[in-house]
Amino acid sequence: MHLVVERIEHHRLEARTATATVVVDRAGAQGGDANVFRSVELLLAGLGTCMVGTMLTFAEEQDIPVGDVRVELRPLVALNPERVSKIRMTMHVGGDLTDEQLEQLREAAETCKVHNTLHAGAATELRIQHAAVGA
Repeated sequence: MHLVVERIEHHRLEARTATATVVVDRAGAQGGDANVFRSVELLLAGLGTCMVGTMLTFAEEQDIPVGDVRVELRPLVALNPERVSKIRMTMHVGGDLTDEQLEQLREAAETCKVHNTLHAGAATELRIQHAAVGA
């Protein structure tokens, strides 16, 4: 897996893989484009889609009849250093499900790779290099 982020103009960025592209910008109130994602929204999207996808795979394997699914994610922001300190999530799952099945689905969702990464913390390493003129 490889992802590249490049500046398009001002604070507008493009994040791309070999097969997909997404544009990211500052909030509209900060002079950005209000019609594209913010960085924290991508964090939340990664977490939400990973949890739902993992849960749906588990449900299929266990023959749990899941209907519509929607997860709402709300970040709480802390300062010094500025960061998302907590993410409140509510998952709405349709279908004729028992309380036990709902609990199994919750537990399955929490086993996704992104949730595990955020829960346990991930080491990061940043190297910075001077770009050659015209590169």
